[in-house]
Formats: sequence, structure tokens, C-alpha cells
Amino acid sequence: MSRRVLLQGPEKRLTYPWAKGLKADQILSYYEENGFKDWTHAETGAPALKAQHPEFELWSQGIHARSGVACADCHMPYQRVGAMKISDHHVRSPLLNINRACQTCHRWAEEELRARVVQIQDRTFELRNQAMDILMELVADIRKAKQAGATDTELDPARLQHRRGQFLLDFIEAENSMGFHAGGEAARVLAKSIDHLRQGQLAVRDAAQAR
Repeated sequence: MSRRVLLQGPEKRLTYPWAKGLKADQILSYYEENGFKDWTHAETGAPALKAQHPEFELWSQGIHARSGVACADCHMPYQRVGAMKISDHHVRSPLLNINRACQTCHRWAEEELRARVVQIQDRTFELRNQAMDILMELVADIRKAKQAGATDTELDPARLQHRRGQFLLDFIEAENSMGFHAGGEAARVLAKSIDHLRQGQLAVRDAAQAR
């Protein structure tokens, strides 16, 4: 399953979280409107969400989707078997098969195409690491505030930002292309994650100052 689905109504109707759109923050908004959570974070008490491999959702925001390129075009490119033209059923990274997966459309050397992918992934990974470090800082801040006697009411604003920032980070972490499917969108989502997590830290500080 590529994304978390909800079972709605007495008939337990299978519902994808796409009513507000396919972007990560739109999906988050849908979950919040429905009051959904996957679990309660053991250390902070935040009502946490788990992104479920949202490759389709991130791909839908990228240049390949806008160009009409489907998953199979890159991950299962055509090959010749005798006189037949069939899809390669060895599903794998296009970087392992650049000639057939990429160069059908992109008339550049393999080294150039691989370098472009690595650049996008390296930049995404750098932002991912920054967000992950801040997430760990926020978890520690909330834990310390709880130990110092902060109430649930005082910590709820920080927990809300923890929930939001962690989900957006996990959206990119769980997606498996490390940003390549839509580099600009991945950067935007991670930037929003960092913003929510920093807001969470400010909320912890505000709670401490109000005591």
C-alpha cells in the first residue's frame, strides 16, 4: 500500500486522503480535518501520523508526471525479446539501466544523467538531515518540558507542530526516490517540515516562559 487510507462510515468504505489534493500538506490537512492519528508518540504525546510510501503523490508533482511519463516507462522500460517489444519485468532503479530507462528521451551521456539525479538526491538528503536533527531537538525539548512539570494544555501547541513537521519529513523519507520524482516539491515539503518543527520549539519556549 502506497499511502495511509481510512475506513469511513459504518460500511468501512476505503478512502484515500486525496480530497484536498495530492500534495503532502493537503493530505495532512485532510487527516487533521478528520482527527486521524496512527499512534501517540511515546515521548512527546503528539498524535503522530505515518506516511506510507507516497511515491505516486510526489511523482504527481514533478516534471515526469507533467510530461506524461508513467512509472513503467522508467522502472520497466521496453526491451526486445526476439521480434517482440515487451516491458522489462525486472522492476528496478532507472540508474541501473540508464540506456533504456532514460536515454530514450534524454539525449545525454550516462554520466551526465546520473550526475543530475545524484545532485537532486544529495540536496534533498541535506534538507532531510536538517529536518531530522531539528525533529530530534524538538522531541528532547518537549520531553524536558514534561519533566519540568509542563501541563498537557501548555504542551499541546508544540505537539501539534511536532505532528505536522514529523509527517512532512516522513513523507519525503518514506517516498524512496530521495526527492528525484519531484525535486522542487520535495524541497518545499522539507522546508515546511523545518518551519513546523521550529515553531514547535518556540511553542515549548513560550510554555516555559508562561510558567
